[in-house]
Amino acid sequence: MSRRSFLGAGAIVLGAGAAGCDSGAGDDTTATEPLLALVPEDGTTRIHAATVRRFNKSPAEAGAEATAELREAPAASYARVLDRALDGDRGPDLLFTWSAGAIRVSAEEHRLVDLYNLTEDYPEFGERLLPGVLEGCAVNNRPFGIPVRGTRPVVLFYHRALFTDLGLAPPATWSDLKKTEARLRAANVIPVALAGSDPAAAARWLEYLVERIGGPAVADRIRSGDNSAWSDRTVQHAAQEVISLLDRGSFGADGGAAGTDGDAAALLAGGRAGLLLAESAQHAELARRFPGFTDKDLGWVPFPTVEQGKGKPGSLLGTPAGYLTMSERTENRLAAVALLKEFTGTAHSEALLRAGEVPATTTAAKLLDHAPYPEFARFQYDLVRKAPDYTLSWERAVHPAWRDPLLTEVGNLFAGRSTAREFSKAMRRVELPVAR
Repeated sequence: MSRRSFLGAGAIVLGAGAAGCDSGAGDDTTATEPLLALVPEDGTTRIHAATVRRFNKSPAEAGAEATAELREAPAASYARVLDRALDGDRGPDLLFTWSAGAIRVSAEEHRLVDLYNLTEDYPEFGERLLPGVLEGCAVNNRPFGIPVRGTRPVVLFYHRALFTDLGLAPPATWSDLKKTEARLRAANVIPVALAGSDPAAAARWLEYLVERIGGPAVADRIRSGDNSAWSDRTVQHAAQEVISLLDRGSFGADGGAAGTDGDAAALLAGGRAGLLLAESAQHAELARRFPGFTDKDLGWVPFPTVEQGKGKPGSLLGTPAGYLTMSERTENRLAAVALLKEFTGTAHSEALLRAGEVPATTTAAKLLDHAPYPEFARFQYDLVRKAPDYTLSWERAVHPAWRDPLLTEVGNLFAGRSTAREFSKAMRRVELPVAR
């Protein structure tokens, strides 16, 4: 089954494709203990808690004779807590994750529930979710999570007033971008603000270029663990384009004039940089720190197309959503599904929008005018709704054994310590363990 087959439009996403298969529902008798959901303690925790309270008021109406409770873990240490919960003999029924990469090993070792079969009888999931968002939590083309947070595509932000003063239009193609960065340099403006101390921020440029040059096939091979994909000509072409930007000083004289994402955002807001490639969540952060700039001068466009490239203009890179995945140990799976349905309901979507998140649900389309910044919310929502492919950022998508080497080698590439060929060779040398 191809990736897009089960991630297609409407109710077929999770509903109709598995007819005749065992639902995999296990023991659906009433659980004596409440359902336990593990989530990070951050700004969205209160929204999750409110959804659980709504569920607990009428679990029978939701088709589940059970209640639920949240277990919160500090966001800074959540990755370690999640790993322990996944590896333990006992643990939460539902676990939050931002990506497939964090749960890949547990999914391949059958410690998590493949939700394709489990949701066979619940087409409302497919009706409520935007096509493509499930791939952010898919392992080997099977969905292991239901989105419960907003979608965060990577987009290109720009300084509107600065562009107007210089007679520039936001770049639509790669050639446009090269011309734009030359004009910005000539005006003594850093063309692109880059968090130089964060390889994940640098990797966005490489990943988008791989998609725009070669289409989704190469990125799919990387996500699936195909070691040979690192030597593909598309990867080396993209790496060479990055080196070309670095050589021209597109990211500042030192290849990364800002240390962190926050520093890069400040360069853009202060007019010292013209462009910033970041997840859409950066908009909310800019609005919090620089409300005047966000209200008047912040602009945004999709990542440029590459002439003669195989990638589709509307394809996206980023974080499709945050997800709840289900443990294989869960005793009352029908109750767990009922709770997940509550997380895809209108009340939960409304709460996410009020908090500045853009939900990955179909019902959100009617609610976008209530977002703090409706224009940006509609732009972001339409990007995701229309995207022919929505690729999870590599550092979150790849096998855990690849994550640290990937960030190290991206850092070496952007620091000028390696060439495009050396980057490919270094990544190809990293072998993946075989699942038990």
